[in-house]
Amino acid sequence: MRRGIWIVGLLAASVAATAVGVHASSAASSRAATGAATIDGTYSCGVRRAHFILLSGSVTLPPLQNQPQPGVLNLTTVSKTVVKKGATVTVAQLGLSANKSILHIDKSTCTRVKRRVPLKPKGLSGPPETVTPTFEGHLTQRCGTKSRVLVHVRLTTNGGKSTRALLAIRNDDAKHRPLAFWNWSPGKIISYAANSCVDVN
Repeated sequence: MRRGIWIVGLLAASVAATAVGVHASSAASSRAATGAATIDGTYSCGVRRAHFILLSGSVTLPPLQNQPQPGVLNLTTVSKTVVKKGATVTVAQLGLSANKSILHIDKSTCTRVKRRVPLKPKGLSGPPETVTPTFEGHLTQRCGTKSRVLVHVRLTTNGGKSTRALLAIRNDDAKHRPLAFWNWSPGKIISYAANSCVDVN
C-alpha cells in the first residue's frame, strides 16, 4: 500500500522547517525579487547507497504556542547532517519555505543540467494525494530510485514569499522513469507518486 495517514504535530512541522536551513558552504540559494518572480531549474542529484529519496512537505498552519508554522517543501537524496545551535539538523538537497522567496539547492550533491523534465504527473499511476490545513497538513514520501535522480523545480514568489512550487522527479538513467510530481502551495499540496513510493510517518 502506498498510502498512509499523517498525524501532524509540532515535531514533524519543526523538522520539516528546520531542514530548509542549509548552510551556505554546501548549498546555493536562489533569491527572487520582492515582486512577482519565478525561479526555474533542473538538477541531477546523487542518491544514497540504499537508493531512495525522501520528499517532505507541509502547508501553512495556524501559529502554535505563538510560533509561526509556514508551509515548507524539502527533498533529501542523501544522508547529510550539520550541527546548528547544538542540534543535529538534516540537510535538504532542495528546500523552500512559504515565508521566504528563496530556493535552497545543495550544490555538493546536485548539479545544474540542461536535460528536460516535464512539470507534469504523466506516467504516474493512481489518484493524487491532497493535503490542506484541515486535512493531514503534512506529507512525507519515500521513493525507491536509481543511483541518481533528475529534479526539475519551478518556484513562483511574490512579496518576498513563496506562493507556488512545481516539482518533478525522475530517475537519471537511460529510461528516465517518473518518480514523483508535487504541486505545492502554502494552502494545498497535490502529490502524484510512482509505485516505488510509500507514505511514511
